[in-house]
Amino acid sequence: MSAGHVVVVGGSVAGLAAALALAGSGRRVTLLERDAAPLPATPLEAFESWQRPGAPQTLHAHAFLSRLRNLLRERVPELLASLLAAGAEELRFGEMLPPGLRGTPVLPEDDALTLLACRRTSFEWVLRRHVIETGLAELRDGVEVTGLLGTAGALPRIGGVRLRERGGREVELAAELVIDASGRRSKLPAWLAAFGAPALRSETAPCGIFYSSRFYRLRDGVAAPAIQGPIAADLGYLKFAIFPGDSHVFSVTLAASPDDGPLRAVMREEAFAAVTEALPTVRDWIDPGVSLPVSDVHTLASLRGTRRFVVEDGAPVALGVAAIGDALIHTNPIVGRGCSLAFVNAFLLADSLREHPSDARDFALALDAAVTQEIVPWYAAQRAQDADAIRVIEMQRGGGDPFRHQRPDGSVDPQAYIRAVVRDGLIPALGEDIVVLRAFLRMFNLLAPPQAIFQNPEIFARVLASFARRGERPPRDLGPSRDTLLARLERVAA
Repeated sequence: MSAGHVVVVGGSVAGLAAALALAGSGRRVTLLERDAAPLPATPLEAFESWQRPGAPQTLHAHAFLSRLRNLLRERVPELLASLLAAGAEELRFGEMLPPGLRGTPVLPEDDALTLLACRRTSFEWVLRRHVIETGLAELRDGVEVTGLLGTAGALPRIGGVRLRERGGREVELAAELVIDASGRRSKLPAWLAAFGAPALRSETAPCGIFYSSRFYRLRDGVAAPAIQGPIAADLGYLKFAIFPGDSHVFSVTLAASPDDGPLRAVMREEAFAAVTEALPTVRDWIDPGVSLPVSDVHTLASLRGTRRFVVEDGAPVALGVAAIGDALIHTNPIVGRGCSLAFVNAFLLADSLREHPSDARDFALALDAAVTQEIVPWYAAQRAQDADAIRVIEMQRGGGDPFRHQRPDGSVDPQAYIRAVVRDGLIPALGEDIVVLRAFLRMFNLLAPPQAIFQNPEIFARVLASFARRGERPPRDLGPSRDTLLARLERVAA
């Protein structure tokens, strides 16, 4: 593929990341965004009024992990500077130590363990402004891509897109490469099928949750409660997390099984408030003397993890087209990896194109190999974690104990054992052992493989030592039982 025109379908984070990554390649980039969503004047206006029906996740909590922050620092430092100038904050490893580890010396390499505290709307506002104002791409919003252009056959060669402009006029736009960054509801399988390509294989499975989010702003002059490691917990029937953001704003997310009818009440403000007030970790943050809510409660449901296969049996299903971000792979959003992995994916694409600028087949294979190495392990690990979380809920509903690993015959249930080690060994160790905390945060922030803790003998030995002390610790109050919480919700409803 010679340097020419690149069309990106989707002008949200993944599409903008692609334009950013292609800077300096000599290619002209056009972003096509379905939402008619001109850039608001300020990040605050973006948070309050930016209408993005094509990206409902924009209204929810987001995490911008260390791998993303480090990528920006190394490849686009001017964008990182713009984010910080707009109110984003860097959360460093030494600032997130739990009480039992405060004052423990940190290492120079711990600087890599720095997250960005930022709202999704602020991040995307700064990113879009940077891409457009620096001339990295032309953005055309309010246009709908209706199909592809190219040569049909068993191995189609894509050469552009068909699109419908705001007034209804149909237009053809030629391109040497089409990048699908249109998200979870991508139409790429149907578009390729129209050109005679084999059916685009995909695998999908339920995430096992719905979740609701709400944003809060700290009162003037009031500091946020101390961050004590990952501010999240799993009560079995309910998961919760706090996400620090920019400009003194943070968000709280609650997640539960989609078939837990009574807990779906947290989609409403009164019930959401009642639940968050019952959680000791969250209570300090949402105390009216500390913060005030600044958004409605927003909910996402029908969540599934999906992977689409654009290479089969060592051959691409089509040439001249690539998929990145959620259009290619998406997982449970509760873990907050989406934007970070979208950026990784975009730069893998740009690097693959730089290595193979003239051969569409070699480019497609190189990109697929890079994605398989750098992104697929996170998809596979989360898929397995979601499946196990669903099994845990089913066992608890049936009266079983999913953490009881000793079988009646004296043998050990390996899955139950790992669950117990995570709950009673790994999680307590995060507050007691800086070596384990460091290893966990490297994994959490995509700087180490998803199974790194269990594959490292030294770290796993420390986790097992923590597990051996499980009977010595007083019980930790993470929140009420499900029955107690449901009684509270009934009182609120009454």
